[in-house]
Amino acid sequence: MSLLSAFTSARSSLAAVSQQSALVSRNVANAENPTATRKYANQTTSVLGGVSVHSVSQSSNQALFRSMTTANSALAAAEVTWAGLDSIRSVVGDTDSIESPAARLTNLMTALSQYAVTPEDSQTARAAVNAAADVVRSLNSATGAVQAAREDADRKLADAAGKMNSLLSEFEGLNRRIVSGSLTGQDVTDDLDRRDQIVNELSSYVGLNVQMRANNDMTLYTDSGITLFETRPRLVEFTAQPNYDASVVGGSFKIDGVSVSGSSSAMPIKSGSVAGLLELRDEAAVTFQGQLDEIASTLVSAFAETDLGGTSYSGLFSIRADRTTTDLSTVTDKTGLAGMISVAASVQADPLLLRDGNISGQGIDYNVNDVGGFADRLNALLDNLGAQRSFDGSLGAGTSGTISDYIASSISWLEDRRSIAHDDVDYQSSVLARAEEVLSDATGINLDEEMTHLLDLERSYQASSKLISTVGEMIDSIIAIA
Repeated sequence: MSLLSAFTSARSSLAAVSQQSALVSRNVANAENPTATRKYANQTTSVLGGVSVHSVSQSSNQALFRSMTTANSALAAAEVTWAGLDSIRSVVGDTDSIESPAARLTNLMTALSQYAVTPEDSQTARAAVNAAADVVRSLNSATGAVQAAREDADRKLADAAGKMNSLLSEFEGLNRRIVSGSLTGQDVTDDLDRRDQIVNELSSYVGLNVQMRANNDMTLYTDSGITLFETRPRLVEFTAQPNYDASVVGGSFKIDGVSVSGSSSAMPIKSGSVAGLLELRDEAAVTFQGQLDEIASTLVSAFAETDLGGTSYSGLFSIRADRTTTDLSTVTDKTGLAGMISVAASVQADPLLLRDGNISGQGIDYNVNDVGGFADRLNALLDNLGAQRSFDGSLGAGTSGTISDYIASSISWLEDRRSIAHDDVDYQSSVLARAEEVLSDATGINLDEEMTHLLDLERSYQASSKLISTVGEMIDSIIAIA
């Protein structure tokens, strides 16, 4: 090896060491950043034996990264489902809660029993009517909680659409710079880190299928196959409803013009907070509202007044929004009854009508002889409450039983769904934590390793410096001889 080639090799080594030392410093500075990956230099050797940094790369593992985003999507779906059901449960309570429909119905049955013992007592009559009002309030409150949960889900869906569009717009700029930089050999590792961070954020909204193409070009699809990004971002569309009641049907959430949920969707997404919110808004909450409406409808029927022609009218419980009594034969849709049910104004003004009849104002008189001790109507109402009835089996709370049985089954259904969602949150949290840990171990920055690498670079620097010094001394000797 000539002195010139030795000098050139040593000098190129110093330059490479300098660049690698800068990368080590960069890694150390980002050691506390969980989204940063380890950067390292790719070196090449010249014909003359010199070394140079050809490019800078990042530590990556697509399989582990995919596992993390999948776990993130599953956790996000479970969290919003649990939060929504928990908000409903906090109002409805469990079967032991004094505020629950189950407890309120028990109180009503007790009050009616006491009234039947002393049917001439206006105080026990008032107590029974007040107990009925408590049942109404519990059903109204439960309906309010269900619709509030649906409205909250709708608002969060609108926020998700806006955030996803914003993230996709930033993703487009990053992806363009990464592809261009990869073609020209530039250091794009920081952009790669930020792009991966955006992918992770997007995965909290929808399950993702990430595909890589030449020059680090990335494409994104939902877990159902809808294109989210390919060269350009696809539009995410959603319009929130201004307010919610049981009759309101939520709007469609669309990606690239395709609805991602509901029976009309050919490609429904399976995970992410958007999937969880849509399932809560359109399925779980709607099902529980249907159960509440079944309860309300059955209560109205149990206390209905029937004339000699067989026509039934709402008695103690009124079901129209304006709180007037209604011919029950005209009521064909139960939707929202739990939010509209009320205690009839006439029996609130005169609680003794509960014993005597004609709450509906249709001339239906059960206490024809106006006897103070008349208890037949009250006993008949108690029998109605304890009778076996049929319920809509598609709502998941049973097909038959007493009203009390159905209420208990409904609350158990809610608690079971909430418990499953809570367990899923715990499980998916553990899965995500483990996935993040494994990915960090494989691609993250380890300070001990960086310090070891820095010592190696220091030795290389010293060796190159010594070589340059030696070459210099040899040249000086040659010059002195000459």
